[in-house]
Amino acid sequence: MFLKKKLKSFSEWWNTANTKKDRIRAAAIGAFGGFWIGLLGISVLGEMPMPASMLGIWAFGGAALFSLLGIAVPKISSCICFPFAFFQIGS
Repeated sequence: MFLKKKLKSFSEWWNTANTKKDRIRAAAIGAFGGFWIGLLGISVLGEMPMPASMLGIWAFGGAALFSLLGIAVPKISSCICFPFAFFQIGS
């Protein structure tokens, strides 16, 4: 029952038109998620040790890119970046 209700709510949200609130929220989620995606992506793919400036460039570049993607495609960006946006909170 609970899962069915949540699935229906998600389906309704997904099928509605994008609002300014959706775009702002997705830009914020994309910025936080993109920061971690960029930082972890270059850490895994790059050779270590790496200068801190290079890590910063990739981290903030990812934040900027995913923030723009959040504005362009807010619902897809929110769903993809949401787990990464709250990556560090539980630690």
